[in-house]
Amino acid sequence: MQLKRLEAYGFKSFADKITIDFDQGITAIVGPNGSGKSNITDAIRWVLGEQNVRNLRGTKAEDIIFTGSASRKALGVAEVSLFFANDGTLPVDFREVVVTRRLYRNGDSEFYINRSRCRLKDIYNLFADTGIGHDGMSIIGQNRIDDILNSRPEDRRAFFEETAGITKYRNRKRESVRKLTDTENNLVRVQDIIHEIENQLEPLSRHAEKTRIYNGLNEEYLHCKLAKLSFDYRQEAAKRADNEAKLAKFRDELLAADTNVQALAAEKEKLHKSIIDLEQKMQAQAAKNEALRQKMEEAAREMAKLQERQDQSDDLRSRILERRKNLSSEIAQMVAEIAKLTADQHQQKQDLALLDELLTKEQAKQKKFSQMIREQEQRERELEEARAQQLEAWNARKQEYALAQRDLENSEGDQENREDELHQAKEKLADLEDAQDMLQKKLQQTEAGLKADEAKWQQSAAGRKQAEAEQAQILRELNQNSQQLHTAENKLQFLTRMQQAYEGFGKAVKAVLKSQESWRSGVAGAVAELIDVPRDYVTAIEVALGGNLQNVVTQDTDTAKAAINFLKRERQGRVTFLPLSTLVVRPSQSIKEGRGAGVIGWANTLVQTEERYQKAIDFLLARTLVVDTLDNALLIARKHEQRLRIVTLSGELLNPGGSLSGGSRQHAEASFLNRSGEIEDLKGKITSLQADSQKLIAQREEKTQQLQALERDLQQLQESLQRQRISRAELETNLQAADQNRTEQQARVAEIEEALQTFQKSFAKMQEKKVLAKRAAAEAEGRYNELDKELEKAREKLEDLVQDAEDLRRYINDREIKRAALEQEILGNTQFLQLRARSKNASEEALKANEQEERDLDASLVDSVDRLKVLDAQQHNWQDRYDEGQELHDDIYKERMDKLEASQEADKKAAAASQQRNRLQDAIQSHEITQNKLDMKLEALQETILAEYGLTPERAAKEAMEGEPAEIKANMQQLERKLKELGPVNPNALEEYEELLKRHDFMEKQAGDLNTAKEDLEKILADMDEAMTRQFKEAFAQIQVYFGEIFVRLFGGGKAELQLTDKDDVLNSGVDILVTLPQKKRQNLSALSGGERALTVIALLFSFLRYRPSPFSVLDEIDAPLDEANVVRFGSFLREFAENTQFIVVTHRKGTMEAVDTLYGVTIEDAGVSKILSVKIDEVE
Repeated sequence: MQLKRLEAYGFKSFADKITIDFDQGITAIVGPNGSGKSNITDAIRWVLGEQNVRNLRGTKAEDIIFTGSASRKALGVAEVSLFFANDGTLPVDFREVVVTRRLYRNGDSEFYINRSRCRLKDIYNLFADTGIGHDGMSIIGQNRIDDILNSRPEDRRAFFEETAGITKYRNRKRESVRKLTDTENNLVRVQDIIHEIENQLEPLSRHAEKTRIYNGLNEEYLHCKLAKLSFDYRQEAAKRADNEAKLAKFRDELLAADTNVQALAAEKEKLHKSIIDLEQKMQAQAAKNEALRQKMEEAAREMAKLQERQDQSDDLRSRILERRKNLSSEIAQMVAEIAKLTADQHQQKQDLALLDELLTKEQAKQKKFSQMIREQEQRERELEEARAQQLEAWNARKQEYALAQRDLENSEGDQENREDELHQAKEKLADLEDAQDMLQKKLQQTEAGLKADEAKWQQSAAGRKQAEAEQAQILRELNQNSQQLHTAENKLQFLTRMQQAYEGFGKAVKAVLKSQESWRSGVAGAVAELIDVPRDYVTAIEVALGGNLQNVVTQDTDTAKAAINFLKRERQGRVTFLPLSTLVVRPSQSIKEGRGAGVIGWANTLVQTEERYQKAIDFLLARTLVVDTLDNALLIARKHEQRLRIVTLSGELLNPGGSLSGGSRQHAEASFLNRSGEIEDLKGKITSLQADSQKLIAQREEKTQQLQALERDLQQLQESLQRQRISRAELETNLQAADQNRTEQQARVAEIEEALQTFQKSFAKMQEKKVLAKRAAAEAEGRYNELDKELEKAREKLEDLVQDAEDLRRYINDREIKRAALEQEILGNTQFLQLRARSKNASEEALKANEQEERDLDASLVDSVDRLKVLDAQQHNWQDRYDEGQELHDDIYKERMDKLEASQEADKKAAAASQQRNRLQDAIQSHEITQNKLDMKLEALQETILAEYGLTPERAAKEAMEGEPAEIKANMQQLERKLKELGPVNPNALEEYEELLKRHDFMEKQAGDLNTAKEDLEKILADMDEAMTRQFKEAFAQIQVYFGEIFVRLFGGGKAELQLTDKDDVLNSGVDILVTLPQKKRQNLSALSGGERALTVIALLFSFLRYRPSPFSVLDEIDAPLDEANVVRFGSFLREFAENTQFIVVTHRKGTMEAVDTLYGVTIEDAGVSKILSVKIDEVE
């Protein structure tokens, strides 16, 4: 494979498109410093995928785009393309492969392979395993030599790993070590969780056993309670039947009283309508009278205005006559002005004729001046020609003087060269002394930096210890949070399943709600499902509804009827239905004396439901009052004579009639409303725990990153300490060498000073020849100055003539301006005359209008007198009609008062009938209260039986255990004591124990899997270390052979070898470079001179290149530190190496240029813009 061509546009200093063709052999890029030749290397490195802008000698990505110059605008894009001749090395089916990279100033990048868009990753993959890449041996710059020279043996190892090809293994090993660390951490966490679960299992097993005992006692207690509830239900049912008969009698009497009240109300309504009709007639008559009154007032106002207008007419006539007098005066004045303007215009025309005559004379004088100026200009040209001839003679004399001066200066140049040589020698001596001082300062700085880094290392180590402790605390909190989250999720699932399965509803209610028959669409649901109760009111609403929570709401009676038939057919029991179409809601009772202390509101207003179900809720709760405390409830009940049904927030119930229910609630956990609230609480708790878990995970990751950063800091500090110790040793060695160099340079300065004194004796003769030549040049200069003065006088005379001609021209111009102004004045007067004439005509027209205005005023006075007569007649007519309307209004008022007396008598009769009806209503209400109390007792007993046992009262009577009520009550009390002795019981303990046991088994399996994964990763790491060790040893041995051979070729002898600093640890050992120069003893790399060190590293780089050949290699000024002899050796060796590798060399050394095949020059033709020049070396030869 061969690199054929590079094309670039807009890259750094290449503002114009450049093309560089690369042939086999060596191509050199040359040019002065700052010309941009190293930008060629940067372009190749960039298109091969370099991402670090600092490696391209920039600070930000846009730096590689041409930034503009004094004459060129900045560009918006940079593009570089490399053309390769593909012999199958690249894995694509093309004989020519073009790789392109493009960057826009907005930061967008584009990559192409053969003009097809691709990713940067695709370019990396294209050149994988080819030896070509932005960071491989295909591009070697001065920075790479510096890296090897200045790096520690441990850091130098990286270059050998890269060449040996084990860097990819290093990356894989780093990933495997990370996975192993993660696996070990996960294993620790899993073992912590297993330990925590084992700590929970034993106490939870005890709770589960306690729950099993509780369930047995509770079941026996429920059987006794069912028998008692059945007995109470039958007793209350008999009381209800007796009260219902009395209530029917009072309702019949109320019906008769209602009929009488309605008849009296009809009579009263008739009288009321008559009174309204009379009032309407009174209002209509009053409106008519008011309209007549307003007309009379308007007529009076108009008459007043007409009288006022007659009074104002005299004033207007006076103003018209005054205006006529003023107009006549204005017309006379304008006639006089027109006469004066006519006379002025005649005088101006005479002045214009005189001015024309004067201008004619001055223009003739101007022509004479022009002729004199032309003659003087001719004289000036003749003098200029004579002066030019004398100037040539003067220049000839100056040339003779210059020759003498040059000879003298050549000698002076030799003297300056010697003086410069002396100066440079002294400067070098000073530089050596400065360098020695600088080395001493660097040594002091290195020792200070060493102490500072050691203190930093101690501080970072303490920080790492603290971060590890904080990470352990976060892991403990995260584990605790996970356990709480797991418990809450399990409980939420349990309660959700209960709600979805209608747990706690009676058997019959479940059957209806779960039915799939057609009538089911008409079922809205159980009351408990349809309401939403604020948490503060849950207990009160549960008590108020009691068994009604399981009432089923339907759309109509047909749905309820179909559901009842279904229950009968399936023998599922009984259900209370609430058909929305037939429910009759009794309004809430009024509360005396305001709302009362502690009153919260009617129960139906404290719950939320859909509007379509509100009727059912009102039916159940509209007559139940919610109060805050039992004391306030008792007070309100007494004020309303025990007619209200009241429930407190803590669950006490006061029934109409005075009965009171209260005490502790044994089965609050089974509450339907509590269940929904608990589910919402659990969801909120889970959300909160999940958020806390995410925060802890983020904190854990942050601590992990902090620890990694601290580890990196400690590693960097350790490396820095090692580098500074090596640097200190090198500085001490260099100080000794610097002292010897200073002594040698002092002897060289003394030698140059002696040679300079000998040369100065032959310099005096040349100065005499220079004086004679200078005298002849001065004489020629004098004649030239005389001619120059004469020419200056001629020019001054010409300037005077020109000035006089200019003064005359300005005078003529002033007269012409004055003439034009006079003409303009004449034109202005003519226009003003026309304006005054138009004004006179306008005034005459205004005078005529004034006379017409007087005639119109006289006609208007006649019309006003006629209108006053008409208005006076209308005023008398309207007054008569107004008096008649007032009499009619008084008659209607008297009739209305008679009707009001009859209406008051009817009110008295209606009040008596209403009192009788109210007495009957009170009696009915009293019995209804009694009936409601009995209904609520029966409903409560029925719902309790249904809620707790899923039975109807009839079915309960059959299934209840036999026995006396007193005996059953004694058994219940004994069972209650036993249940109380058990203390608090976790109803979910059995399920939680089974779930925790399953989790324990799962975690045990996870721990086994993690142990297996850990063993697998450890085996992979061991195999990887073995493979890397083997491959590194093989490469190291071969590179050492190549290094020895190439070193001998470049140095013409000597010996070079590579040594591992720790042969027992091949994978982490550093690499030392030891050389023996011809006829010198063996030395470390740091002890060599700058050129020797650079040539040694070049030998090492070429040994890398021989071990892992690259199709081409770019060498960027790696020969810069070499002296001329070593440059020649380098060029010769490069020539031999080029038989198998294509080289692109950036250089400015002559010895390297002589070895190349093709030479490209880089130059700056325009400021800041680089250009390319191409030369074939064989053509030049």
